[in-house]
Amino acid sequence: MRSKPYFDSLRIIAACVIAALSACSGGSGGNGGGGGGGGHEGDSAYGVRVLHAAIDGAPVDVTSSTASSPILSKQVFAGTKGYRGLAGGAQILSLTRAQTPSDVIDSFSVEGAPDDRYTILLYGDNATFGLRTRLFQDEIPDTQGGAALRVINGVTQAANVTISIGTAPAQTIAFGDATEYVATKGGAVNVSAVRTTDGSPIQSGSITLEIGKAYTLLLAGEIGYYTKSVLFTDAN
Repeated sequence: MRSKPYFDSLRIIAACVIAALSACSGGSGGNGGGGGGGGHEGDSAYGVRVLHAAIDGAPVDVTSSTASSPILSKQVFAGTKGYRGLAGGAQILSLTRAQTPSDVIDSFSVEGAPDDRYTILLYGDNATFGLRTRLFQDEIPDTQGGAALRVINGVTQAANVTISIGTAPAQTIAFGDATEYVATKGGAVNVSAVRTTDGSPIQSGSITLEIGKAYTLLLAGEIGYYTKSVLFTDAN
């Protein structure tokens, strides 16, 4: 029988591979560092996107009952693909295993107005908690000459996370939940996130936010294994 250190070594190697793949997908940071989501061909100002926080979750697609092909393809763990446009009208969005449309993880009924924004969070794991999903309808605040930021907790083994954004009062959010948008002055803003029970660090350091924009910071991965933060632009 293999020893525990042997399997721990395999997990470390796997984490290194995941970090390399995430970097190739356009993100940066890791083990508590801040990431930056860049633009991708096909990104839209409105529509639907996936925030993939499940470190052992397979890449996923998003399909619509009104479209003949996937709206979004192969979003990987901590991937940075943004919104993809939706057709108008009532429809069902399905989150599926990439290139396997019959393997549906979850489905959501939405009313696809032209200026709607939806975020599907994929979080959890394949063993202890199971893969979970949550649909957010993104209501973007008026930045009023500054910027705005919210944080989403997709970190496994972090039932609650305490978030501090700049000088605003700290917020505590549950696994799979999001903070309210916090107004900031823009520029370099210090953001920290720790597991509430013991202060284990998840995110620490400054993030650069442009004036007039709104953002989401995804906290992804698993405490004690590998965590990563990825910044997404919600509105320009």
